[in-house]
Amino acid sequence: MFIEYLPGNTLLHRLDVRTKMFGFIGFIILSFLFQDPKYQLLILTLISLLAVWIKIPLRKIWGMLLPLIPIVISIILITGFTFAPERFDRVSSQVILFYVLPGDRLGATVGGFLMGTTFIIRLFSMMIISSVLTLTTSMDDFTQFFQKMKVPAEVSMMLTTAIRFIPTLDKKRKLILEAQKARGTNFKEKGIVGPIRSYLPIMIPMFINSILMANSLSMAMLNRGYGLTRACTSIREISFASRDYWSISFIFMLMTLAIYVRFKLHLGVL
Repeated sequence: MFIEYLPGNTLLHRLDVRTKMFGFIGFIILSFLFQDPKYQLLILTLISLLAVWIKIPLRKIWGMLLPLIPIVISIILITGFTFAPERFDRVSSQVILFYVLPGDRLGATVGGFLMGTTFIIRLFSMMIISSVLTLTTSMDDFTQFFQKMKVPAEVSMMLTTAIRFIPTLDKKRKLILEAQKARGTNFKEKGIVGPIRSYLPIMIPMFINSILMANSLSMAMLNRGYGLTRACTSIREISFASRDYWSISFIFMLMTLAIYVRFKLHLGVL
């Protein structure tokens, strides 16, 4: 998931952080309402359009999804053999594609593979919408959001600082990895303990760098007088505008329509 803020002047960038959080929660609820992959694809398409709107690089999206390939295969296999349809009158979901064991045991169903596809699309949707949220919202807005939610200043500072330094630590990890490769470190040791032992040359410098960064940050905060007063102020106060009310109304109507389709019309289930 992307963590770094991507400056821009799109409508998403100009929305209040509370509006974006409401939209984020709304899309998460939508993705969990439906089991049918067709409805999940529609939700993913809407989220992808938002990602294209703020110009997320396709190379980074692929880099984010590539490590999930083993998880995708595992989800497909597990759900393919363990799925029980919610509506037992849907005979098509119970159609057996093939059996793994002799004697017609451990069969893979159509509904199982459809449910696995739903899980995968849902996972992609959640990752992309999370990236859209973090890329269009600055850390200062997140801090003010936590303050509006009555989160203690120390906790909000800890959370926003942790989010802010994830990209920095990832860059440190890549630098350490390249440095250790240049020194001839073997990262392909076999066996159960081998992979863990091979990554010790990365983890130890990472821990040391993290401690040094935390110490430097604490010294910088003390030098700037952090903690002398209980009241926290910001350069720009967050506030609602007409675009926020229109956006919240649209998201609310979209969620109402989705709930009606799911529970009143009984669509979107397997």
